[in-house]
Amino acid sequence: MFKSFSLLKQLLVVILGLAIMLVAVVMPIVDSNVHDIIDDQMYEKLETSQRNSVEYDFMPFNNKEKAIYTIVYDPTENAFTFSNLHGDATTLTLLYNYLFGRDLEKIVNSSRHNTIESKGTYARETYYYRIMKVDNEYLISIMSNSYSDKLITDIRNRIIYILYAVLTIFALVLVLWVISLIRPLKKIKTYVDYIANREEATLIMDRQDEIGVVGNAIVTMKDELMKQEKVKEEMIHNISHDLKTPIALIKTYGQSVKDDIYPYGDKDSSMDIILENADRLEHKVKSLLYLNRLDYLSAEESELKPFPIKDLIEHIVMQMEAMQHIHIETDLDDVAFIGNEEHWRVAIENIIDNASRYMKSVIMITLKKDTLIIYNDGDPIDEDKKEDLFNPYVKGVKGQFGLGLSIVAKIADMYGYDIHAENKDIGVAFIFTKRGAVTGK
Repeated sequence: MFKSFSLLKQLLVVILGLAIMLVAVVMPIVDSNVHDIIDDQMYEKLETSQRNSVEYDFMPFNNKEKAIYTIVYDPTENAFTFSNLHGDATTLTLLYNYLFGRDLEKIVNSSRHNTIESKGTYARETYYYRIMKVDNEYLISIMSNSYSDKLITDIRNRIIYILYAVLTIFALVLVLWVISLIRPLKKIKTYVDYIANREEATLIMDRQDEIGVVGNAIVTMKDELMKQEKVKEEMIHNISHDLKTPIALIKTYGQSVKDDIYPYGDKDSSMDIILENADRLEHKVKSLLYLNRLDYLSAEESELKPFPIKDLIEHIVMQMEAMQHIHIETDLDDVAFIGNEEHWRVAIENIIDNASRYMKSVIMITLKKDTLIIYNDGDPIDEDKKEDLFNPYVKGVKGQFGLGLSIVAKIADMYGYDIHAENKDIGVAFIFTKRGAVTGK
């Protein structure tokens, strides 16, 4: 329920809780410590008074306010020989019976105690008293707590005022701080709402903290989404255009053959065109399905094992040289790559097939530890096309939309490899590198 409140309400609840805790927990602790301090001061005042009485034989009669009452008891006579109490002997008897009598008997009858400090209640008022043995007599000093109670009240009130003033300032600072957090968060929410509704919006974050990082990340995400949306639109356009041609040819030629009209002179030649475009269409559809299938495979493959990629490359080279009548040179170390062998077969074949369209005379494959380079001596790639080279459905130089290279990039990424194209002095190299590996030039 607490988390359902706004940040400001949560903060106010926390501040209220702190205020309650201050009253319920802190103040009793403060009271206890203040009482202890006051008790120590009261006993110290009584001790000072007694020492003055002993050293200077000074036992003044006191006014009632802040009065220290002094009584002298002689155990040999079992009588009080001096008292500066206001009132008659009855008052002294009552104080003895209800305040200090037990402690006086205790110190008189005990050889272990020379002083006793304590407090008690008489006539609904608390008194501090100190009993000290002086020679053969006992000096009893008594002081009312009316002074200490006033002092405790004053100290408690001051502490309360200070604590609540500090809490108020602290709460005000926290509220202002939370408001400073809420403002950019609301801006981010409004910006996200605009994005969700596909409306134009601008978010400028002048913060360097975590909120600023999140805001800038959302802006970056929005830019990336717009870029992907643009790529998606271009993809749909390119796919539609690229699939429309073979479908139209198959439909037109099929209708012509059905009407006994042969655009290429005879039935077999016309049917060959239909079959050729059907093969083109099949290849494109298979590439689309394979690219989509890789997204699911990347999530399912939990255990990646190395396999000897040199044997796979040699097998692919032998087949492609025979099928496409191209010249491929190799420099292969006996190393292992991580991943599914069949997927790597598709990736390498796609790179070689791409290279065969641009090569002038040779393709060179170099295999070293954590690195695979497939080079062809064709024309260099324009720098402005390198960034989109491995994105799906982007048209190449010769009008081919790049499903083959996007499949290669997806497979490499699945198994922890990076791939990039690099223009050489003559020709172009496609380079696979294991992510995080240290490789030489």
